[in-house]
Amino acid sequence: RKYSNQIIVHGEKLKEQMIKEYNIPEDKVHAIPIGEHEVAPFKKYEREDIKEDGNLILFFGRIYEYKGLEYLIKAEPMITKEVPDAKIIIAGTGENFKKYEEMMVNRDNFIVHNYRIPYKEGAELFQRCSVVVLPYIDASQSGVIPTAYGFKKPIVVTDVGAIPEIVDDGVTGFIVPPRNTEALADAIVKLLEDEDLRKQMGESAYKKLKTDLSWDKIAGKTIEVYKKAINEHKRGG
Repeated sequence: RKYSNQIIVHGEKLKEQMIKEYNIPEDKVHAIPIGEHEVAPFKKYEREDIKEDGNLILFFGRIYEYKGLEYLIKAEPMITKEVPDAKIIIAGTGENFKKYEEMMVNRDNFIVHNYRIPYKEGAELFQRCSVVVLPYIDASQSGVIPTAYGFKKPIVVTDVGAIPEIVDDGVTGFIVPPRNTEALADAIVKLLEDEDLRKQMGESAYKKLKTDLSWDKIAGKTIEVYKKAINEHKRGG
């Protein structure tokens, strides 16, 4: 931070935090959203023969306490009460998974891939699932969101960090309070029970990816920040 001419963060809330907590001038910090480049390594493995497969709920990525996985696990009985054939896929690695297994009331309703997921397998999981869930209790931003958008999947996220800045509540997904298993379950059930809503949100998510989060738009904003940094450096700033 000390030796940077300009700083890029992935959201307005993170910009505010950077300015306030580290006493950095406002004109030095730039909020540029995370975007569609996150989905590229997965999309090259997309296959036309793989379709949505039942009521699958996907939690994808590193597994640590801040990801809030425990709240999705605790929401499972409420979800399967309304949608009995729903399954939760947990795909990723991180801290000791044993504590999460001990939280599971109905172990058969979970499909666990507790290892680093290759892009090819990740692409299949995103294609097969019905909804992608990010039950985080603390976060800055997440590449899982544009990846889900790239596969036209609606998402359920929590209101933490700058995550809500790239989610249009009720349009590309649902935003719920963190640590609220009931709200989390309700949002997931609403999507699982309404195929038309899922498809509509999935299409809206993809459209957002290709407009607001497009690589061209993000690259353009990034280039402007680099130009500013270079000009400042030339002036001896």
